[in-house]
Amino acid sequence: MNLLYISDTPDLALQRGLAEHDSTLCTVGLAAAASALAQGRYGFIVLALEHAGHGLLEHCLAHRGAATVMVLLANDDRQARIAALRAGADACLAQPVAPAEVLARLHALTRPRSRAALLPPSRLWLSPSRLVIGRGKRQQNLTVSEHRLLAMLASTPGAVSRESIEHQLWGAGLAPKTALIERHVCNLRRKLAQLDCPQALQTLRGFGYSLAEPLLLRAD
Repeated sequence: MNLLYISDTPDLALQRGLAEHDSTLCTVGLAAAASALAQGRYGFIVLALEHAGHGLLEHCLAHRGAATVMVLLANDDRQARIAALRAGADACLAQPVAPAEVLARLHALTRPRSRAALLPPSRLWLSPSRLVIGRGKRQQNLTVSEHRLLAMLASTPGAVSRESIEHQLWGAGLAPKTALIERHVCNLRRKLAQLDCPQALQTLRGFGYSLAEPLLLRAD
């Protein structure tokens, strides 16, 4: 697998670890990144940036081909990591990062999957008119708040903040409902587990929640 490492100040330990991986490593600075992306096809790209606002991230994602992209940010900025993932990065880590972790994530992201794992499972669906969520022919009943929360997540790209959930479910100006939201999320995960998708509802620590798989709003 061809591997591209883009950094103006390469981490030498990380560079050695990537070179020892079963791949052909090319290391370039930010100024030469566009040329490197245009010249070769890579299976994995590691992009190290000083800050998330660098236009090179968008260029890299637009010219990645079939490559998996990992972004390394100089600062531990949660919102910047979320923005990079929403933009299309497959992984985003804060520097400094242990080379062993980068390599472990590289292996996980590029691990061959069995044919069975590639077969699409029955999609999760949500009834717009009944308090029901299902997968295939199986169903779980929902409360009104659970249904509204799932409908909000299904219709909003990316993650939804706790503040948005509180405002849309209970209105503005009320006491924080963090504990109530967490209780609804816990109950929803239990019901999703009954549909064999316990990880479908994800928590973004310190921000809010998102769906890890599509939720179809099914016409009854």
